[in-house]
Amino acid sequence: MEALAAIAHGHWPHHDLKALAVALDAMSAAVSSAAAATAYNAFGGILRIVDMLAHWRRAVLEAEPDADRYVRSARERYRLWLNDYNQSDAAAQLREAVAGLATLESTEQVADFARALTAVPLPIGIFVQPVKPDWPVQADLARPKEERLVDLTVAFLKFQFDGQPAAEVHQLAARKVHDLEIEVRVSRWPRDKRELRLTPISVEPKSTYDFPSFQFQKPDGDAPYTMRQNGRAALLLPQGMHARPFEFKYTAEFIPERGDQPVAVVGHRTLIVDGADASKLQVCGYPGLDQALYTLRDTLRRRPGVPQSETADALLVLGALCNLAGRAVQDAEFKGRWDEAAFQRYVRAELRRHPLIGADLDEHAHAAGGITDLSLRGMPIELKAVDTLISSVDQCDPFFAQTASYAVAKSKRTAILCVLDSSEKKTAPVPPEKLLGLCTHAHGAVLICVLVIQGHLARPSALSR
Repeated sequence: MEALAAIAHGHWPHHDLKALAVALDAMSAAVSSAAAATAYNAFGGILRIVDMLAHWRRAVLEAEPDADRYVRSARERYRLWLNDYNQSDAAAQLREAVAGLATLESTEQVADFARALTAVPLPIGIFVQPVKPDWPVQADLARPKEERLVDLTVAFLKFQFDGQPAAEVHQLAARKVHDLEIEVRVSRWPRDKRELRLTPISVEPKSTYDFPSFQFQKPDGDAPYTMRQNGRAALLLPQGMHARPFEFKYTAEFIPERGDQPVAVVGHRTLIVDGADASKLQVCGYPGLDQALYTLRDTLRRRPGVPQSETADALLVLGALCNLAGRAVQDAEFKGRWDEAAFQRYVRAELRRHPLIGADLDEHAHAAGGITDLSLRGMPIELKAVDTLISSVDQCDPFFAQTASYAVAKSKRTAILCVLDSSEKKTAPVPPEKLLGLCTHAHGAVLICVLVIQGHLARPSALSR
């Protein structure tokens, strides 16, 4: 509460929010109530999101480069958090407090979220089971005692691949065997159960993966129990550039299965694994830009409600434009100053040469009362030519609203903004992959893929002193 109150007043908290979130995860595994465990676990996930928002606010105020990486992380964490707690009654008030995260636009809203969270009551965690009094009648004592159906909590604390913590989307080389370590905490052990079994489930065909099940025998000592185990995991087939990652979820059950003992499972138990070989994904022919496109692809395809065909179209256009951006630096293709009309003719010809684009590329289509430069199957491609130096995609902000308007008018969630910087350069060019990024607009509904192409480069020999 102290950390959130500090953020609500515009200050940097004196507490490490990530450490507090880990402590809440541990607390969720120790309490006896499943509802309380879920509430504390959900609150820990929210703290990780607020931590990203606090870093974003500070980065914006201090004019740090690529400050939006923090808010992009917060939005993605929020999406994953909703997947886990959208149907949970225990997290209902937390969902209400952070409902505006999906449309976050200003750093001023960070304080509002923190203030709202300080007002959410959390349940009181009871750490021991109640003890029955010793005054029952002898007849009651003589009866066989049945264990009360008190909820058990199995908390997934940690997954590690090859000694490294599992990332939100973990890169895992296909056709290789990897170590998978799991750590779980059990609030108590039911009397008539011999074994806890954790089993992976997935919609993927079983022929594409081999992930281990884990079996834990009842440990000695008093509850709660923390247990670790290692196994071997393998992806049997790699993925293509446009394929979605594999997704696995671990279930928990006590063996034997007889009885109606409920088990509550909390914590991060979903593994999202990408088995594509990034070194072999040739999209534009320039390794740095290929890697940047590979990372950008992960964000594009994780958006809920966006057709996969729209994401594929965006990556198709970006591949051709990134090849142009790489050639612009390697061969200095854009000499001197260019106006927007000349740049548009050049890009139109470049895209039309691509066999998967060709006739589907439209020019000067009407949208939102205006005219788009280019579009592919309705997705707008806005082109700009400027004579001011651009060293970051954030400097293209004046063009975002126009680009987003065209996307909204065409019922698209994705748009492309390509800017030619034809200012006279006095220094070496920026690595082209540093001028490719994503920005959100229209209350977070439209994702704009921004690419800056560098023109009017200085001759390398002219830079010698």
